Amino acid sequence: MIDLHTHPFMIKELVDKDISLAYNIKEIFGFYFPPQPIQVFLFELDAAGVDRAVLLPIDCTTAHGCKIVSNIQVAELVKKYPCFIGFASVDPKTKNATKKLEKDIKQLGLSGLKLDPALQQFEINDKNLAYPIYQTCQALDIPVMIHCGLSWSPKGLSKYAHPLEIEEVAQTFPTLKIIIPHFGWPWYQEAVMLAMKFQNIYLDTSIIFSGTPKEVLQHVLGDLIGISLLERNLHFQLLFGSNYPRVDIRRSIRGINALPMSVSLKEHIFFRNAEKLLKLEK
Repeated sequence: MIDLHTHPFMIKELVDKDISLAYNIKEIFGFYFPPQPIQVFLFELDAAGVDRAVLLPIDCTTAHGCKIVSNIQVAELVKKYPCFIGFASVDPKTKNATKKLEKDIKQLGLSGLKLDPALQQFEINDKNLAYPIYQTCQALDIPVMIHCGLSWSPKGLSKYAHPLEIEEVAQTFPTLKIIIPHFGWPWYQEAVMLAMKFQNIYLDTSIIFSGTPKEVLQHVLGDLIGISLLERNLHFQLLFGSNYPRVDIRRSIRGINALPMSVSLKEHIFFRNAEKLLKLEK
């Protein structure tokens, strides 16, 4: 099982080495509980039956003067713990962002890019700032996860994170692998429409707004979208994501398993689609 959406923000070993990290995690990202030893994260993965987890940093240097966490910190975790897969993050507003991305992918061994336009405060469809980054991702053949929908961050501006802004990006870069997390909620209809239209767009299941993961997933995927549409149209474009540590991974998995999906669709959500996307297939 592969979790495409986890954050290495509340790891005590990282916070202990960076006195500003705890402040930034709380004030900028909106995590208010104390950091935990890395073993808690590893135990959570093991208890949930997750074999690999993607770590997602955020570089918001221009908007907020920090990185939560750095690409180097992610790479160090990946090197030490084989269960982790690291994504990079770059600030589109900084000089030489594309060169930094290419360097960190090639030299640090990272596997994708995470962008959060709500927190980094840039337009997804900005041809001057964002398009060179998408071009680099396409050339490197790595996926890019672009946060869409509700931003829980106190400093986030959700107006920057509407999934419709991705439509022209997908047209311009037809082989760029784009992940829309959270099904773009509350704009889930637009996110689903884009994934139905473009086979290079993926949706992850880390939807969170009210209630338990089971209740949320049933409401959005089961009642509003419909399992039959997911089975017929998005079988190969859905990815499991928990949004840990904001959400317990085990509860997220139980939410997926409670849905009346075929065994094949659950297998593709939990690992088959991610294996292909991340080139983990044997």
